[in-house]
Amino acid sequence: MNVSLTPELENFINGEVKGGLYQTASEVVRAGLRRLKEDKERQPSFSVSTLEELEDKLAEGVKQLEQGDGIPGDQVMAELRKRNANFKRANR
Repeated sequence: MNVSLTPELENFINGEVKGGLYQTASEVVRAGLRRLKEDKERQPSFSVSTLEELEDKLAEGVKQLEQGDGIPGDQVMAELRKRNANFKRANR
């Protein structure tokens, strides 16, 4: 597979290799693609384009909670803290 890169991206990749964390440009590209894949997997499983759709999704969620289909709050908070820590590490 051949991929065309902008000079800016080429310079970035070369800088990452020179920094010593990666041995080759391919390693840098693979790391970037893994990150892109992880980001896509973390996105919500639904999307809304109007306020009405959002309200419908929220009502559906409330109904699920009332039926006991929710996730314990401490579990949610632990996951949010983990994601926040990962985000901070990735954006240093």
